[in-house]
Formats: sequence, structure tokens, C-alpha cells
Amino acid sequence: MIVRSVIALATWMVAVAAVAQQTPNFSALEQRVAREIDSGNLPSLAVAVTQGGHIVYARAFGYANVAERKPATVRTAYALASVTKPITATAVLQLAERGRIDLDAPALKYLPSWRLQAPFHKGPMPMVRHLLSHTSGLATYARIHYGDEIARAPALETSVEHYGVLVQPPGSIAEYSNLGYGLLGHIVEKSGGLRFGDYLERHVFGPLRMDDAFVDSPDSAVAEVATAYDVQNRALPMLRNDTPGAGNVYASAQDLIRFAQFHLDPGTARKPVLSPRSVRRMQSKGDVRALHHYYSGAYYGLGWYVRPDDGGERVLWHEGGMPGASTIIKLIPDRRIGVVVLANKTEVNTLTQAVADEALRALLPDYSPGPLDATANYAPYAAQALFRGEWRGSIAVGGRLLPCELSFAPDGKVTLAFESGPGAEQRERGEFAGIVYRESFIGAVPLKLPIAEQANSAAPLLLVKLVRKDDLLRGSLVAYSSPQRLEYLLPVALSLTKQP
Repeated sequence: MIVRSVIALATWMVAVAAVAQQTPNFSALEQRVAREIDSGNLPSLAVAVTQGGHIVYARAFGYANVAERKPATVRTAYALASVTKPITATAVLQLAERGRIDLDAPALKYLPSWRLQAPFHKGPMPMVRHLLSHTSGLATYARIHYGDEIARAPALETSVEHYGVLVQPPGSIAEYSNLGYGLLGHIVEKSGGLRFGDYLERHVFGPLRMDDAFVDSPDSAVAEVATAYDVQNRALPMLRNDTPGAGNVYASAQDLIRFAQFHLDPGTARKPVLSPRSVRRMQSKGDVRALHHYYSGAYYGLGWYVRPDDGGERVLWHEGGMPGASTIIKLIPDRRIGVVVLANKTEVNTLTQAVADEALRALLPDYSPGPLDATANYAPYAAQALFRGEWRGSIAVGGRLLPCELSFAPDGKVTLAFESGPGAEQRERGEFAGIVYRESFIGAVPLKLPIAEQANSAAPLLLVKLVRKDDLLRGSLVAYSSPQRLEYLLPVALSLTKQP
């Protein structure tokens, strides 16, 4: 018996030593975050890491509320911004499994009183799966209301009437659309028979033990909520997206790492949320025919970005960014590893990305991820033949078609001009630069659209997002409020024909 005991003790000691050697070292992560907190660059940050079904690291740094010196914890609820999208997609797939949503049905089947505009598109309307994969043809969109404005904000259906415009044929281009996920949130309500937040609480948050998660209103929550701060570290008033399905979930690091664990291994949930088959479908390319032109080699599945080879690993991720929130969830399914990072400050996504990668390298020292730069594969426009020349057509604004001209000059300059009123003498004209990738062109020009939101803008800006097919150049002009106080990204459709 003594010999057996000695052997057992030795075996146990060897096992403990092996575990100790494998214990990940997160000191580099901690030192980096501490420097940011101590320098005043960051109010707070929360991070959690899972491996093999177990949370191997969870820690919060800094203050959830700086003025009150309230420490952040792993149970502090942060605004997730667009990390809401894989949660919304999970709810949609769940309702599809239950036969309440057909992913191949027209999306407006579930919202029969809603209407989308299609001024230059005469084909079919987008299906539910198009909304999930950002291949609906809807353009870039955002609308955020602050403080007292929230109570007076128009319903999303009203915004859809004005800015729910198809700028590309459904299934042709992967173009990120908050409006599409806003529609999905309402489809969940109609098909699930509950308000969007209540549906998530009962059928997603509850089963996954996301105890501090909620939608929309911090006032109605029992969780401690991180105060949102702008780039100057000023506390922001309460704010709300008008597309809850795209960006209005709040959750703690503990909540989100449990969501990550489920998507790494669906069998971890105490109650069924989705079948493994649906989880795999969310990780598959949403539309194989569509041009996926962002994040160099990545594609959008159903609620997830997927990079098939990221330093030798297949990676899923989603970032979130809006005033007062910079977030990321990143998964390596084949290793059953995931990390979540949440910060309560505007535009610190470069930091949250870096912290997530530091956490992953603690588990996988040889992991060498690529940057999460949406336009890394684009190059400056320098008179490439695909675009060079004169293009004429129109933009669709408020039910009118306004004449428009776009010139790609041999010297690399781009000029946009369009009528901004009923008379030809009312024109907007500006010269700008751009970037290109294959058939896609992106630029920004300081011009004003004839829409109410830009009427009094002192520094108007239009994003120009176009794709060429044959002799047509189609896409959107997107009115952008400002990076300092994001209030809107509002699109109109643009269609131009190559001139001889």
C-alpha cells in the first residue's frame, strides 16, 4: 500500500508540474492595459479567455465610472455595439430551427407593412439570409440618439422609409449594413412573439447564463453598467442606436465569454440554444457568389467574420465600435479557444484588438494574427483603367433623381458633381482621393446631400462607396455627421454609366 501511495503521489506531482508549466502567462497583457489605464488613455477594460470549455482568465481594469471611482469588474455590463450582431444572428437561426423563420424567404414577408426603396434595381427583394450575411444590397447606415433625443426618436420603420435603399442587387456584394440587422431585430420580435430584448433574455441570455446582459436601456437593468466616454475621456449621455438588432446589447465579460463558449462547443449550454449544425452554418460563407472585399481574405458568414487562415488558424471574430464602446470577440474554433475584450471608450479598437491577440498568444505562443484592417487589401486610386474616365447618371434623393457626374482623371484625381436642388445652378462639386480593390472604389468628399440632416452641417462629408459591373458603376453616397459625435450615416443610391 505504501508503494502504491508513493507512486500515486509521484504521479499526481508530475501532473501538477505539467499543469503549472502549461499555465498561460497573461503578464504582457496586464502590463499593456495597466499602462493605458495609468496614463489616463483608458477608463476601463474587461477581458476574459476560454480554453477547452473552461474560463482560464478573467479580469477587469480601471473604473467603470471614473468620477465615482467605481471599479470595473468582470460582471460590469458594457455596451457591445456591433458585437450584438452574432447574438441577433443566433436568435434568428434559433427561430429558423423552430420553423418560425425561413432564411430563404423575402425578409419583408415578416414585416409586411415595411418598404425598401430600389431606385436602380428591378429584381427580387433581399431574403433573410441576405440580411444575416450583409449581402442584402442595403448600404452603410447608422443613427444614434443621445439623452433627451431618445424619447423623440422616430421609429425604425420611418427611417427605413427614407434610407432603406438597395444600392446593389441582393446577393452580389458583401456590404456591412446596420439597417439589415435592425430589420432582423424586428423580425425576431414578430416571429418570436416577444419584444426583442425579452426574446433574447428568455431564449439566449437565460440558457447561456448571461446574467448581466440586456438590450437598450441601462435604467431597466440590475447590472452595474460602465459609463461611456468619448475620445477626450468625457462622459457621454445615455445613447441608443435606432437598430437594436445591430448594436444595442449590453453584456459583461463573463456573459460574453459564455456566449463564446457556446459557439465554440454548443454542448456547453445547460439548455439547447442552437444545434451544432446551425452553429456551423453561422461560420460558413453566407453567399459564395458575393464579392467579399473587406478584411483581406476574410468573409462574412451569418453573424461572424471568418478568416480561414489567420497565422495558420481559422478565426471567427466580430468587433464593435460606437460612441463610448470598443469591443471584440475572437474565437479559434479548432482549438476551442476564445477571448472577449470590452472597453468603455470611443475608438480604442486598435487597443482591444491588441489585447485580444496578447491573450491568444498567451495560449498559442506561435500565433501570428493578421491585422483587422477592413481595407488592408485596397490600394490608392492611381488612374487604374477599370475606373478611369467619365461617368454620368443620377442619385436618388427624396423620391427625385438628381443628375450626377463622376470623373476619374489620368492624374489620379477624382471629381464628383451633382445637382443639389431643382435648378442646375444648385450644384455640389468636390475633388477627392480614393482607394480601390478589384471592382470596388471607396472615397470621402466634403459635400452636402440635399437631406434635412445635413441642412445646417458646418463640415459636411460624404462617403463614396461604388462597385463596377460592366459599364455600370453603382453604390451609395453616405452622409456622415462626424467622428467626434457620431449621429448618423445616411445613404442614398447612386448609379452611373461609363461615357465613351
